[in-house]
Amino acid sequence: MILFVTGTDTGVGKTFFTVNLLKVLKESGKDVLGFKPVETGCDPVCEDATKISEVCGKEIPPVYSFKTPVAPSVAEILENRKIDIGLLKEKIREYESETELLIVEGAGGIMVPISGSYTFLDFAREIADEVAIVALNKLGVINHTLLTVEVCKYNNLNLKGVFLNNFGKENERKDVSRISNFDTLKELLNVPVFKFKTAEDFKSFVEFF
Repeated sequence: MILFVTGTDTGVGKTFFTVNLLKVLKESGKDVLGFKPVETGCDPVCEDATKISEVCGKEIPPVYSFKTPVAPSVAEILENRKIDIGLLKEKIREYESETELLIVEGAGGIMVPISGSYTFLDFAREIADEVAIVALNKLGVINHTLLTVEVCKYNNLNLKGVFLNNFGKENERKDVSRISNFDTLKELLNVPVFKFKTAEDFKSFVEFF
């Protein structure tokens, strides 16, 4: 079983979501692993993959890591290293065979290109049983989330739900849209919508997974 984690944008909390979901599922006795197959901005280390490895209790490095903090398709050109999609899938199948649930984290949003015109949407269509969308609670999240859900549904992806990250920096907390975004998304979307802010909030997600 593969759960693919994507976001409405970069920096919305995908890794926080992945790591804390892994923690609570492991604590509940679930056989689960996490994996980020491609990571950019690894200068000097791949922070996301490191966090995932720590909670899994084993080293699970990306298949491809790049120093430049850009989309993988751009990073492979800038750093002259071609990404082999087949190798990514091969590694995912290897980890999938070792566990009951494999949580695979993408980079950025669902339409981010991995190599050439091949996107994380294409990747999810080929490897994922379910997709979780992480969104950051701020002005603009309604549009970004509806667009992401729409493209996933159009491409027949099985949506597990939308997970609204309520974390915000001090200036973001003054954003009045944060008060209503969750209820608005629940009203507009025909998929489950959840919210989280701290690691403690993930305990309520265990039965859902």
